[in-house]
Amino acid sequence: MENKTITIKVPEAYTPLLEDIRLLTTDQNNPNRTTLKQQEQIWRSLQKYGWAYPIITNKDGVYADGEQRADVCKLHGEFYAPVLRLPVSDVDRRMLRQILNKLKGKHNKELDNAEYIRLLQMGEKMI
Repeated sequence: MENKTITIKVPEAYTPLLEDIRLLTTDQNNPNRTTLKQQEQIWRSLQKYGWAYPIITNKDGVYADGEQRADVCKLHGEFYAPVLRLPVSDVDRRMLRQILNKLKGKHNKELDNAEYIRLLQMGEKMI
């Protein structure tokens, strides 16, 4: 049997959610696009922290959140990830995608810079 994951840690609570992400589908309308650099950062983050939160789809496996993470994983030979399938209509799936992709809050630049300085002082390498 094929290994479920090769390098990415999966929290025990997410183990029952593991699915073959090659079987998920996209609607080809996701407005969120990533650069090659961002894709590399996604991969490094997944390698370091594992699946902090699952991919989210509707009940039919159409992405609401996590499409870029799944694409990056497939490029690196990782074909299994935790997938949370929600019983939502197509309208709600699209709304959820907008909320999860776009509404991230506004950062205070001074506090943001101070946080990065603290991380650097703690010896943490930035992803």
